[in-house]
Amino acid sequence: MKPRVTISIKTQFVLLAVLLVALSSALWGWWSWKNERNLLYENLEEQGRQMVTSLSSPIINALLYEEMGVIEEGGLLDNFIEEIMNNAGFPVVYAYVTDRNGKVLAHNSYPEYGKIYNDPLTGIALSEGRYSSRLLVAGSGHSALLDMAMPLRIYGKSWGALRVGISTAQLEQELAGMARRIILITMAFFLLGTLLSWLIGRGMARPLERLAALMSAVSTDNLDIELRPRRPDEIGALQESFREMLERLRRSEAERKHVVFQLIQSEKLASIGKIVAGVAHEVNNPLATITTCLHNLEQEKFGPNRNLEIIKQGSERIERIVRQLSDFSRAATLELQAHSSDRFFTESAEFARMALRRHDVLFFAEDRCLPPSMLCLDKGKIQQVILNLLINAADASPPRGKVLLSASAGDGFYNIHVHDYGSGIPEEARDAVFDIFYTTKPAGEGTGVGLAICKSIVEMHGGSMALESRPGETTFTVRIPLRPPEGNYECC
Repeated sequence: MKPRVTISIKTQFVLLAVLLVALSSALWGWWSWKNERNLLYENLEEQGRQMVTSLSSPIINALLYEEMGVIEEGGLLDNFIEEIMNNAGFPVVYAYVTDRNGKVLAHNSYPEYGKIYNDPLTGIALSEGRYSSRLLVAGSGHSALLDMAMPLRIYGKSWGALRVGISTAQLEQELAGMARRIILITMAFFLLGTLLSWLIGRGMARPLERLAALMSAVSTDNLDIELRPRRPDEIGALQESFREMLERLRRSEAERKHVVFQLIQSEKLASIGKIVAGVAHEVNNPLATITTCLHNLEQEKFGPNRNLEIIKQGSERIERIVRQLSDFSRAATLELQAHSSDRFFTESAEFARMALRRHDVLFFAEDRCLPPSMLCLDKGKIQQVILNLLINAADASPPRGKVLLSASAGDGFYNIHVHDYGSGIPEEARDAVFDIFYTTKPAGEGTGVGLAICKSIVEMHGGSMALESRPGETTFTVRIPLRPPEGNYECC
């Protein structure tokens, strides 16, 4: 299969423009030459007609005088013919006078005397009594002739005709010179038009070539392409369409990466959940045995025993970790129900107040979601999220520190804020605090599971979690849609 020949828009435009310039130049040159030719011939004929018209009256008088015998026959007519032939303004080739029958009475060539002419122009002049002319095409080696016939008529009586032939050689020389000038001007105009067409074509094609290069450079890894300011023309509209397409591609790519990340996280959490469920089951069995033995030993009243106390604390810690891991493995299911935001916030604040009694902090709750909204959520799991965030805030707060729980609504979301005035979270740790098994607490105090569970629960509700922190102030924000996302469970 032969390769397809591609012709650029610039080349197409230049070729079309050159063709149009050549055609317009040729038409202009032809029109100019023809118009000037017609003007020259009309001017020559007008001058010739004026000459024969001015001589017709004296020639008629000469014919009358000859008719009356006042002058000799032909003498005065020959003078008129000689005067016509010697006219410096016209290159006269022949001149003669005929009688009313077409017989030559006077001619610049003596052998022509007495001949009878019955050509169309002589016939028109004798029979119709009007002036007529014709242009005789040049023969081999001869120039064209302007042939004129003037009737010699007075008071309705025809006395003959005056015939004059004028050479157009000089006129043709002028036309030839003018044709050369028109050709030179046409060629100059053609070259100038071609150059301007090429410059315009290059100027029009350059932004398209740049845009094509930018479009070729677009890929999923290269969407941050800078475009020039918009032009006020069709190319600018095309550029704006390309800009909008890039923006849609950026959003689509961001959504795709987000979905892929969510899928990876979901798969990761699901895999970890299965592992955790199995580990928790296996750990619970020996842990129950250890707990029973500790209880029995305490019942035997051995008295205070530091080792038993340490073992008891360790087993309680193991039990708490196993419980958290079990909660994590069960976080993949939701039981969505409809709840009024004011009632939900009141219950959550009461639970939080009871849970924070063992912490030396000042707890405040403020419901700014007015008027109340209807929520669609798993109340138990969202309260679990709130309690986890409040306990973390209390652990991070100084003695008698302030912990604030607040709620608001806006942009279609129900927002829960947990605010503390602790030491804050280091900047390098803010992106990792939601990863499972990552903790900022000292060894032995945190498992790194709580925030991962919270994030998983919130995202299953179609929401998101955000963190803002600086030294002396930290805020966790939970955003839950006021309406459940499409495809999720329906509220009762």
